[in-house]
Amino acid sequence: MGDITKENIQAASEGLKGVANEIRLTVLCHLLDGPMTVSELLEITGAEQTNLSKHLSKMRALGLLESRKQGVFIQYRIINPAWKGVIGALKNIYCSD
Repeated sequence: MGDITKENIQAASEGLKGVANEIRLTVLCHLLDGPMTVSELLEITGAEQTNLSKHLSKMRALGLLESRKQGVFIQYRIINPAWKGVIGALKNIYCSD
């Protein structure tokens, strides 16, 4: 088990700040089911393209997402399996039926 250092706590805090936004959480919850294109993400979030782009960039910078070009489309996916667990837990707590 890793040490609980100030640096680890700061990194965790930054990561949690990175997901603490309605648009980012919406994107992450939907990406649990697999990669999605920007067009699909625009549709599910209802965000403007420039706004969504900023959120996707922030999540890429935090190491949450990666993008891959598929023909003329750009797909996004969650790259860190641990974050899938965190988002899945949040989804189970707040979105359970």
